Amino acid sequence: MTFLWLDYQQPHPYPWAGPLLLGVAALMAMLSMLYLFDLNDSAETVEQKLALMDRQGKHGMDAQRTRQSPQVLAQEVARANEVLQQLTLPWQELLQAVEAAGDRKVSLLSMEPDLEKHQVKISGEARDMMVLLNYISRLEAQAVFGQVDLQSHQVQLRDPDKPVRFVLLAAWKGRS
Repeated sequence: MTFLWLDYQQPHPYPWAGPLLLGVAALMAMLSMLYLFDLNDSAETVEQKLALMDRQGKHGMDAQRTRQSPQVLAQEVARANEVLQQLTLPWQELLQAVEAAGDRKVSLLSMEPDLEKHQVKISGEARDMMVLLNYISRLEAQAVFGQVDLQSHQVQLRDPDKPVRFVLLAAWKGRS
């Protein structure tokens, strides 16, 4: 009787490829770890430099402030007071008064306060001149406003409704 020998595996053309790829992968992993350690060292160095600069900057700012002239400090205080005045502007009263005086025939475009003069510049558009004059008298009737002056007006001739664009200057009361 003859034996039948069946070999279903083919011989590998590169029997050394597997161990070689494993070695390359291990080498790449080690290089990646070395690069990571180097990056960590660089990051720590940069953080230390930033901390040092921050400490020097704070001390430098304190020293600079003590060396500033009284005029510069006075200007900074004046600017801070100006910002504080703008923040404490009686916006709610002003807006409520303008809203109470308004109607559907008047559209407001802007309000610009002048803190030093205690005035508000109001720009808008009215349906016609009579509506504008009524609006001015309603603004003057508000407790917040004193005299309201019409600075300028212009009839919009290109618009089919021909509205009146205006700029008012209203002084506000009750400001200390």
